[in-house]
Amino acid sequence: MEDDADKDKRLEIIMTAMIAILSISTAGTAYFSHMENSSSTHDYFTSQSILVDANSLYLEANQAIIYDFTMYDGYYLANATGDTNTSDYYYFSMSDALKDSLERGTGPFDEQYYDEMYENAESVYEDGTLLAFDAAEQNTASDEYQLAVLISAVGLSLTGWAALMKTKRLKVTFLTCSIFCLIMTSIQTLSV
Repeated sequence: MEDDADKDKRLEIIMTAMIAILSISTAGTAYFSHMENSSSTHDYFTSQSILVDANSLYLEANQAIIYDFTMYDGYYLANATGDTNTSDYYYFSMSDALKDSLERGTGPFDEQYYDEMYENAESVYEDGTLLAFDAAEQNTASDEYQLAVLISAVGLSLTGWAALMKTKRLKVTFLTCSIFCLIMTSIQTLSV
C-alpha cells in the first residue's frame, strides 16, 4: 500500500505535468489563433482591393455601354438617311459585343450584350467576394482558437493554485478542474 509521501509525490508530478501541458496548450492555441487572424486580415484587405478593382471595372463597362449607345444612335440615324460613310464610321467604333448583338434577333442591347460587357467585372467581383468569405471564416476560426486559449489559461491558473494549496482535498479539487479545462481545450481546439 502507498504511503502519504508517495501519494503527495505523485500528485506533485501530476501538477507539474499539467502545468507543462497547459502551458504548451495555451501557447499552441494562441499561435493557431494568430495564424488564422493573420490570414483573415490579409485575405480581408486583399478582397477589399479586388472589390475596388471590380467596382472600377463596372464603371468602365458602364462608360463603354454609354459609348455604344452613342455609336448606335449615330449608326441608326446615318443608316436612316442613307449616309453609308458615316454609318460605317459608327459601326466600326462600336464594341464587338454590340456588333455581335446587332446580328442577333434579340439585339441590339439584349441580355447577352450586357452579360458580355459586365463579364470581367462580375468575375473579379466574385473573386473578391469569395476571398472576403474566406476571411470571415478564418476570423471565426481565430475567435474559436481564442476561446481554447482562454479555457487553457484558466486550467493553467487552476493548476498553479492547486500547487499552492496546503490541504490535499483542495489540491485534488483544483487539479481535477484543471484536467477538465484541458479536456475542454482539446475539444474546442479540435472542433475548429
